Amino acid sequence: MDLVKEDLFSLWESKEHNRFPQLNPYREELIKHFNVSTSPLAPAWRRYKGKFWDSLEFWCLPPKVQQDIKDKGIILSPLFGMLGVEDYIPKYHVSYGDVYGGKKVKTFWKEVLKEITENLLNEAVVFDFLTTDQRETVSFPENAKVVRFEYIRKDKKVVNPMPHRAYTLRYIAEWNVNLENLDKINFYDYKVEDVREEGNLIKVVMRGEGKYI
Repeated sequence: MDLVKEDLFSLWESKEHNRFPQLNPYREELIKHFNVSTSPLAPAWRRYKGKFWDSLEFWCLPPKVQQDIKDKGIILSPLFGMLGVEDYIPKYHVSYGDVYGGKKVKTFWKEVLKEITENLLNEAVVFDFLTTDQRETVSFPENAKVVRFEYIRKDKKVVNPMPHRAYTLRYIAEWNVNLENLDKINFYDYKVEDVREEGNLIKVVMRGEGKYI
């Protein structure tokens, strides 16, 4: 991994690697409180690990698909609030359950991000691949359409669907999926079984035999 040794806030003076510069004052508070080193840096898509990121394999996606994810993707972070996929960040070990200013980091960001997310997601179509903690920091406006996925392996709900979410995101970006063609999503032996709408929430149920994941 080619790490950037320039200091975080020096680099973030340019918007090229900082999609949400309005969050910098809050980020700096947390960085100082948790004593996080701001160097070396790497793009967020290279810095994050886990089943979702490993299965997404962003580095080997076609350039067009990579660019679509960069343009539209938003990462929620306990240290940075919200990030662009290519924003440069340091390694850190801060969680939403950690405490800052007498409240959990999750609560801190929920208050900070409320107006920002409501404006950002106004009348938007949101493909929601968030964890429970991440979702609790976002305020979805009533006029946004929020699409969430449920995965059924044979007859049981998949409890840890991070790889499934990654493959779903790859398909959405590669095939320009929208609300009109949600039923075309498929990967491995998973296909859409049902699409149902409840208010501004659209639930997509995908079923597979689990031969691969």
